[in-house]
Amino acid sequence: MATIQISLPRELAEEAATLGLLKSQVVAELLRDEIRRRTFSELFAQADPGLKLSEPPADEPQHPDRRSNRTPRQMHRPPKTWT
Repeated sequence: MATIQISLPRELAEEAATLGLLKSQVVAELLRDEIRRRTFSELFAQADPGLKLSEPPADEPQHPDRRSNRTPRQMHRPPKTWT
């Protein structure tokens, strides 16, 4: 096992610690996820440059569900069901 030391802005370090993000297992999982994401992104880019995965704009809210294209007003309504 390797030991690393990183420097973070105080507020970021405090917030991350409060959320439990600075635990070894959590940091390892975050790093594995990022390595996997970058690897797949590179594979897509090599297959076809037009397929390169892009990050959403920083100011655009990210929603974990597929309803992310809904406006804030629509977010209060349940999704339509098709019968």
